[in-house]
Amino acid sequence: MLTDYPSLFKRKTMTTNVALKQKINSIIDARHLLKHPFYVAWTEGRLSKEQLRHYAEQYFHNVLAEPTYLSAVHFNTPHLHTETNSGDISVRQEVLKNLISEEHGEKNHPALWKTFALALGSSDKSLANATALPGTARLVSTYRDICLNQPFYAGLAAMHAFESQVPAIAAVKIEGLAKFYGMNDPDSYEFFTVHQEADVHHSQAEWALIERFADTPEKQAEVLAATTRACDALWGFLDEIYENYCSDLACEQEAVTLH
Repeated sequence: MLTDYPSLFKRKTMTTNVALKQKINSIIDARHLLKHPFYVAWTEGRLSKEQLRHYAEQYFHNVLAEPTYLSAVHFNTPHLHTETNSGDISVRQEVLKNLISEEHGEKNHPALWKTFALALGSSDKSLANATALPGTARLVSTYRDICLNQPFYAGLAAMHAFESQVPAIAAVKIEGLAKFYGMNDPDSYEFFTVHQEADVHHSQAEWALIERFADTPEKQAEVLAATTRACDALWGFLDEIYENYCSDLACEQEAVTLH
């Protein structure tokens, strides 16, 4: 009886990939941003416009930095050689697509976020003078460290940790902005409508590359570590926003807990 080794290897690889995806999903779900008190308050319309403005001014630091995360991953992504296809740059091109969508043209993503911040009452002056909170600085430095100093598949894992959450987050934000904050001009929240669709593709493309290249236990451990660090940094950013600008909500929550 002949053993079908290629089929056995394929089944083992598929099982490993499913297990890796389950672990990644578990890490993300445990720190899913829609569970954070700040986003819960946004969803329920309990944030003031001023609190949203402070959030927008702080998050602008990350929006401006995000293209550099992708350029770092792009820098670290190798070209491939096979005997039938030398100089294959298709993997790097996939990363480049995401980078171009972030930063190219007049409606680049930092410009769209600025429009959102201005609609909340911010200004060029207040955006320029908004010093990054420690949690904001940690978010940027964490992503830069992973994307620049870790292998490209770990950088992709950090991007996937966030972008896989974005479509659901964007949908909730759009609904809340219209329902509770009178933001009915689609141009004001175009940042979210763009990401609601684009990040479905981006996160799927990132996972496909992670699945393809994180093909050893050691590489998968790097992917899981990057996912955890990214999720912790994102959650920590919202912790600082909540603690610094939402003390009224924190007191309400404490009172409810005491009762």
